[in-house]
Amino acid sequence: MNLLVITNLYPPQELGGYGRSIADFVWGLQQHGHRVQIISSDAPHLGISSSKGPNNEEVDRRLQLKGTYEGGVKHIQDKQDLAAIDSANAALLNSWLSQEHWDGVLLGNLDLIGPELLPKLLEKSIPVQHHVGFVHPPFPASLWPHQGSYRMVAASQAVRRALTEAGLLIKEEAVIYPGARIDLFGSSVTGMPRPLPATGAPDRPLKICFAGLLMVSKGAHTLIEALIHLRQQGLAIQASLAGDKFQSGYQEQLEQLLAKHELADMVQFVGQLNRQNLARFYALHHVGVFPSIHPEAFGIVAAEMMASGLALVTSGVGGAAELIEDGISGLLFEAGDAADLAECLKRLILEPYFTINMARKGQTRVEKKFSVMVAAKQLEEWFQRESFEIKNQSVQTF
Repeated sequence: MNLLVITNLYPPQELGGYGRSIADFVWGLQQHGHRVQIISSDAPHLGISSSKGPNNEEVDRRLQLKGTYEGGVKHIQDKQDLAAIDSANAALLNSWLSQEHWDGVLLGNLDLIGPELLPKLLEKSIPVQHHVGFVHPPFPASLWPHQGSYRMVAASQAVRRALTEAGLLIKEEAVIYPGARIDLFGSSVTGMPRPLPATGAPDRPLKICFAGLLMVSKGAHTLIEALIHLRQQGLAIQASLAGDKFQSGYQEQLEQLLAKHELADMVQFVGQLNRQNLARFYALHHVGVFPSIHPEAFGIVAAEMMASGLALVTSGVGGAAELIEDGISGLLFEAGDAADLAECLKRLILEPYFTINMARKGQTRVEKKFSVMVAAKQLEEWFQRESFEIKNQSVQTF
């Protein structure tokens, strides 16, 4: 199939899991033999401006945004400027739609784009799947497109419920989990052996990792506070935090808290890592902690931790809870509750065989249910079914 992808940001220019998940879908669709063309914006402050994506796909970065993410989200307010942007984007889209035949369109994040492109897409009788990776609706229910072949797909059941509550028409089966690139993670990929089980003794500390933007909503402070609890109980721990300094002063506050409790030598901040280095980073640890405070659409980082063979401990907010079966393939703790998180981590120290088995079950669960290839297959099947129905309708009309 010939597929078009439209999203506001595209790697290497991205801000989080949503943009990365769309790129992963593209990789999965390419693995199934489909050609994919990307239309996105150019945001040089987020990365290099490249006409090629991470999967060597063609990227047209001429889409205009109605604002910027530089220094925080800033929206353009002038109505004439907004109208000019809509006109330019419509012309760009029309040029692509008129160049060749498209079997389907995958929409990603429409923030700072808006739904104004939808009518132009749907009048062309092209199947459109709109994958929503946030727990808030991409547009009001009043703007729901009633013509053409359009379906909105949620990144989790939690997202689907949120969209339904907002008045959008999301079928229960219209959930496609973003998933992990399991081909990039795990000891079979890195060639690195798993660390010996932790005992809590100084020579066998529990090795814990966090990966994500360093900002309050991602909950790294909850992890730091939990480490303080464990240290006060005489348990040996080591922790590493990977992620960009997204919120001004936040990492410094964490470092001050660590210094106050004499934990600075046991916790390191390694900065932002690419996927290859992230895979090696995970391989050095026993446990991955996903301590988000605000609802997540899914939690790609958590899925990648599980794919790496880590025991996952998660706050489970939003769609993140759907990744695990509590006590079987991961552990849940109350979001923001450092004492509860500390108890989960303590259990993983005191019960090493439970920890090993839980990590293995989590890895198997991701491979079977939450891999990118599973998601790509679901996207592919809907495009093929809708394309067939559109062709049949055309034949019957003729």
